[in-house]
Amino acid sequence: MRQSTFEFLGNLDTLLAVFIGAILATGGALVAEIIQERTNRKRRERDAARFFGDILKSIDQILDFAFHSQSIGEKWGGVSLRLFKTALKEAEVYERNRERLFDILDMDLRSRIHSHFLTETFPIEALIESSVEINSIEDVLGREHKPAKKEAEKLQKQLQKLMEAREIGLTALKREHAKTDGLCKEMEKLAKVKFNGLAEQN
Repeated sequence: MRQSTFEFLGNLDTLLAVFIGAILATGGALVAEIIQERTNRKRRERDAARFFGDILKSIDQILDFAFHSQSIGEKWGGVSLRLFKTALKEAEVYERNRERLFDILDMDLRSRIHSHFLTETFPIEALIESSVEINSIEDVLGREHKPAKKEAEKLQKQLQKLMEAREIGLTALKREHAKTDGLCKEMEKLAKVKFNGLAEQN
């Protein structure tokens, strides 16, 4: 009787050891999974910040070229318009990858990045569309066989409105463009990189 009691207690100790070992193994695996998930989340956030920071800086540089070209050549000539179109194409890269924005955990920063892209892209589209309409009206008014006086006056008024709207759009674009550096500085903290190309030490 005493022998079977000792055997039972010995088996109970073994069972308890196995049970505790299983709990520790499960707990360890769970902790490791949580740590891995957090590491992966931080890595995705860093990669997303680098990605969007690069796009912002790229658009920023193209717009700088466009603004500069307006000061040395024909303000709304072919070169300036091509640069604005190039900036718009670069912004399309953002649009195609917009879901990656959710990898940035800071909701306020995420919202401001998205608002910045929209507020900067809209005036660029408007400038290009207005310029196409303006060129079309100027072509009609500049033809050898000009439209009737009443029609010409109507076109002149439309032309004036389009030109004024284009200048307002340019002012809005420059105002939003000036916010890029501030946003990029915030993303540099997440990206662990300087967007001028000089990497920080991790």
